[in-house]
Amino acid sequence: MKKILYIYGNLPAYREDFFTQLSSRLRENGVELKVMYGYIANKLTRQAEGRAFISQKFKTKLYHLKLFRLSRLIGLMQVVKDEHPDGIIFQFNQTNLTEWRILHWCLNNHIPYGIWGCNYTRFDLKAFLIKIRNLIYGYVYRHANICIPYGSLYHDFLVKSGVPEERVITAQNTIDVESISAREKDFLPKKYNNDVITRILYVGALAVQKRIDSSIEAISQLIIEGENIQYDIVGGGEQLESLKHQHEGLPEEVKEHIRLHGAKYDNDLIPFFRNADIFLMPGTGGLGVNEAMAYGLPIISTIGDETIVDLIDGNGYLLHKMGDVEEQKKAIRQFLKLSPDEKNAMSKRSTDIVIQRASLENMVNKHLEAIIKMIDTSVR
Repeated sequence: MKKILYIYGNLPAYREDFFTQLSSRLRENGVELKVMYGYIANKLTRQAEGRAFISQKFKTKLYHLKLFRLSRLIGLMQVVKDEHPDGIIFQFNQTNLTEWRILHWCLNNHIPYGIWGCNYTRFDLKAFLIKIRNLIYGYVYRHANICIPYGSLYHDFLVKSGVPEERVITAQNTIDVESISAREKDFLPKKYNNDVITRILYVGALAVQKRIDSSIEAISQLIIEGENIQYDIVGGGEQLESLKHQHEGLPEEVKEHIRLHGAKYDNDLIPFFRNADIFLMPGTGGLGVNEAMAYGLPIISTIGDETIVDLIDGNGYLLHKMGDVEEQKKAIRQFLKLSPDEKNAMSKRSTDIVIQRASLENMVNKHLEAIIKMIDTSVR
């Protein structure tokens, strides 16, 4: 049996279903999957337990420099060598020193490797660092046996950057939307009426790049201008205290309409999605949009991790700037003007699109195709 390693910076809980299904499918094709990942003791994202697939975690050591942060996974290099893999898939992080060592080892020992990811760039990264980053990623991708971009935008970027198209297999990044929509079938599509209040929802990590501060500002202004809106923010993270401070500074007539609920998981999330009218993603991210669409929610979002552009098509509004208050206000106003029938149609469209274009089954199938091709061809 051949062996494939996935090198992953950390293993969030939302990847559990993906790796479980991929492991099963690979085993049917004579390939063993092992996921090797880092962990940080105070990591705020809930981590997967990895019970249904083979996994091994390694402590992450961080080095904070002036312009950026470096890391390494302690002990991973030797374990990779001892595994004698037939191929490695990286969710590559150019600031991880261990991944560079493994990549060099792959090239020297003719071990095929693939890169899985998106073209996410930190919004606060300086221009010259972005150029350096793109040069590094270009080298890594062009030497890979296979590339697995999250969506169509990065697929096109890779091909234009010189990666042969036959080495690029797009696997739309997602979660188990099929299970959600199947469970929610009695509530889909959503049934809108002429409710007095419109409920806007955000679910996800509260980090600077999510730009939740901008959506609080946008919705505050709309409420002051007379719109009847409730904004529910569900999530935990480094920005929670800052957002609470921002909330405290809002006018009293606004505060009661904007609620910070903290982190919620699993069944505790269901009422938020069922009661919401529309989902708002003002900054980076992506999978919260997939989850909302599985519940039949129309979407207002930026391109996020570049996958959202493949998912907004008659079911919402695509924001062109991250954290732009006026753009968010315009999109919300457009939604408020829709009739119940138009909103119902948007809801149905959301669920149809996410099942057709971003099912977990499709993502697993594409990774399986990429791995089999990587093993079979092994051509750089």
